[in-house]
Amino acid sequence: MDREINIIGGGISGLACAIILCQNDYKVNVYEKGSYIGKRFNEDWQGLENWSEKIDVLKQVESYGIDLSFEYEPLSELVIHYSGKLKTIRGKNACYLVRRGGTEGCLDKALFEQAEKLGVKIHLNYKQENNLPAQVNAKGPRNANILARGIKFNTNLDCGYHMAFGKDIARGFYSYLLVKNGHGTIATVFGRKSAPRSEEFLKNTINYFSDFLDEKELSAGKKFGGYGRFEIKKNYYDEKGTMFIGEAGGFQDYLWGFGMRYAFQSANLAARSIIENESYNDLIKEHLLKKLKHSKRNRLISEIMGSLMYPIIYYTFTSSKNPLQFLNMCYK
Repeated sequence: MDREINIIGGGISGLACAIILCQNDYKVNVYEKGSYIGKRFNEDWQGLENWSEKIDVLKQVESYGIDLSFEYEPLSELVIHYSGKLKTIRGKNACYLVRRGGTEGCLDKALFEQAEKLGVKIHLNYKQENNLPAQVNAKGPRNANILARGIKFNTNLDCGYHMAFGKDIARGFYSYLLVKNGHGTIATVFGRKSAPRSEEFLKNTINYFSDFLDEKELSAGKKFGGYGRFEIKKNYYDEKGTMFIGEAGGFQDYLWGFGMRYAFQSANLAARSIIENESYNDLIKEHLLKKLKHSKRNRLISEIMGSLMYPIIYYTFTSSKNPLQFLNMCYK
């Protein structure tokens, strides 16, 4: 049996898969086109969701043999906004905030360091991946259908976590403001069809959250863009037998856009497929496909209801005694 594995892409899923395989005595090479790991991101805060399954996501990640050596903050209180209304909802460890990028404390950097320490060979600035015989494709999304526009800034503001709905700030999705330990991220998330309006959405989002912002701090910040892709594939192997993991496989929530949990899960399933010689398609069908289909259903309902969806989401969250339980039910 060939004990050498090639993985294309050094994001969360690629590095997680490499770590798991290396711990099972495989020789692993990761080929990353960027000049450093985490280059796609800007040290901005992102959410690692913890509501779609009963097991805590950090315990799940640890069960794969991955160290929690990155900065994370449990989010148990979130201010929900809609059309000038706001209400704080609570739920223990509803989500974990992590920073993405190539600096100390960021998730990407921590995975890189663990992989290197284990002996994974990481090849940066690699441009010829199409000619490389690889077992795992973790190259990230192509033909993005979910986009983000935001600003990362330093701030003296108190910590706070806000999510807002509205067609003028994020058509079909949401906007958010996260402030933690002197770092702030404000962003708007929207579909590809609304891409020409990205600056308008960002400006409207900033105006909406103006009471919670310091204008000087924000103007000194750095703008960024993000992208992702959700997709349900018929086959999670390509024509060469390479497995798609993470966003390369379209593993991202259709309704909210969260994808990091899927990145870890699909990485683990690909590693299991290699180690135990199981069908990757069968593993995806058993462990992830149902949840993906339900998130797609949630997105279709949202699009059919149009602007009526915003008040429904707001009032459902703010009136529920257990918002996390409601969210969990949406994936069953």
